[in-house]
Amino acid sequence: MIAVQRIYRMRFAAIFPAICCLVLLFFSCKKDRETTNELSSKLALTSKIDAGELLLDVNQQTQEYVFNFEKGAINVPMKDILKITSDLVHWRTKLSFSDGSEVDVPTKGSSLDFIVENIKLDPSGYNPLSAMVNVRLPTYGRVRVTVRGKHGKLGTITHLCNDDTPRQNVPILGLYADYDNMVDLTFTDREGNERGSTTIHIVTQALTVQDFPKWKIVKGQTEKMEPGLNLVSYPGHSELDTSLPYMIDNEGELRWLLLLKKSSDLQKFSGSIGLKRTKKGTFISGDQSQQRVVEIDLFGNLINQWDLAKLGYGFHHEISEAANGNFLINVTKAAARLNNGQPRINDFIIELNPETGVLVNEWDLTKQLDTTRYIKPDGVTPPAFSQSPSNWAHNNSITEIGEDLLATARYQGIFSFNHSGITQWIISPHKNWGAKYQALLLKPIAEDGTAITDPAVINGDAAVVGFDWPWGPHTPVALSKDRILVFDNGYNRQWKSNFAPGVNSYSRVVEYKVDLTNRTVQQVWSYGKDRGAQGFSQAISGVQYLGQTGHVLFCPGMGVATSIGSGGRVVEIDPKTKEVIFDLEVATGSGTAFHRVTRMPLYPEHL
Repeated sequence: MIAVQRIYRMRFAAIFPAICCLVLLFFSCKKDRETTNELSSKLALTSKIDAGELLLDVNQQTQEYVFNFEKGAINVPMKDILKITSDLVHWRTKLSFSDGSEVDVPTKGSSLDFIVENIKLDPSGYNPLSAMVNVRLPTYGRVRVTVRGKHGKLGTITHLCNDDTPRQNVPILGLYADYDNMVDLTFTDREGNERGSTTIHIVTQALTVQDFPKWKIVKGQTEKMEPGLNLVSYPGHSELDTSLPYMIDNEGELRWLLLLKKSSDLQKFSGSIGLKRTKKGTFISGDQSQQRVVEIDLFGNLINQWDLAKLGYGFHHEISEAANGNFLINVTKAAARLNNGQPRINDFIIELNPETGVLVNEWDLTKQLDTTRYIKPDGVTPPAFSQSPSNWAHNNSITEIGEDLLATARYQGIFSFNHSGITQWIISPHKNWGAKYQALLLKPIAEDGTAITDPAVINGDAAVVGFDWPWGPHTPVALSKDRILVFDNGYNRQWKSNFAPGVNSYSRVVEYKVDLTNRTVQQVWSYGKDRGAQGFSQAISGVQYLGQTGHVLFCPGMGVATSIGSGGRVVEIDPKTKEVIFDLEVATGSGTAFHRVTRMPLYPEHL
């Protein structure tokens, strides 16, 4: 018997570990199943949180809770949750789970006043009509900024910011000076659907800018106008002064400006034509004072710069962003000389890759236009405006037209050339062009389709109703491959100096149609002749096609006669009816009001 018991004990001892393992495995699997159930409910809720959805409410059913989110419901067994604590003041619901864990669920609450952590007026130090607001949102989402108009809805500026993270720096632009600005911050989902809002007050100080321009709205049909603000590229007291760009809204209120003299990076910035908005929402400009290209943000901070002097060039007039993202720049080449050794100026164009800083292409206009087409000074036109052997072309604009390039030159006209530097056509009075250029000169056609055969008109000695050549043109705009807009300054129109006192002259915006098959140019329409001195600017100035309305902005910028002094004018025109939609006068002590004015949204799309 003793032997038998001993054997039994030995067998039990042998199988006991196996029994223990089976028991542990059973309970472990049971626990895993329970844990899996708990984790699955938590995972479903967490997925909604990670997606940036807000919890709207919770409904208690017989055996489960129904969590209703913005884009659907989650059902959670009641046994999984021990406690639900709502804190709608801070847009939170705390869930305590049966496994001892806790989860905060962003929840639709009431007031959003708590999201504003800090407000900094003029964060750069050079844009006093701006602020940066730090916010902490309940969850992922965007902020819509609304700066309320001083005079009602018309002056209201609204923008939906692109950032969708819970912690954001929200840019506030378009504040009024010397005013208690009311700004609404609307919390939205990622698609822009409103969730709630709060209102903040931002008080600005009065501006003290010496010799700042003054302006007056003569006419404003606000219901018909192209939306946006008017960016005025004011050069300062002279072209050698620091530029002072600013924006005026359609009510005539100042809503943005850059006091760049306060910037250590841009205190001598001389931007010539002025700021051009890039595809990514920043501004680019050439800087004549330091021979560079600069990129700045809406607060006036320097983001990038490219040294043209190191490449052997000096900047003048204009820079444009090409379709491929490269920069097209009007330059003077330091090494370029006349046959007598004197320097040449204003007769090169380059293409620069901003990502690499590499020079992609260079075009020498002496290889494209007639350098012998030269008019000696007349003794009336000031030397600064007179053609000289060194300044024989005075290239002042560059842009693209299809796959080719489109440019203007004060003393030569409008011309197009391909990337190989081969001239495609020229719009210019035919007088004084050499024989090799005759095939490139387009033949004139009047607005009514009549071919012009009068040699006086063809040579530019006279004009007819429905056609005139551009004189000292600026700002060509390619509407299509065969249609262009241009600012026709009227500089020495019909070869007659218009700088003498009492000379009756005018500037125009004009649309031309180019027919390369028949080698003709037709005047489609024009505006400005009837304005006379009220729209006449011998130099600078520009035009802009306004895409939403189809209107055109006509902007003579120097020496224009206004009711408040000498300066410039910003005129929005309906080209179909010639109706003036908007007329803004700008006056300055120097008489030079601006190089360009551009209608644009204050906030770019990508901000």
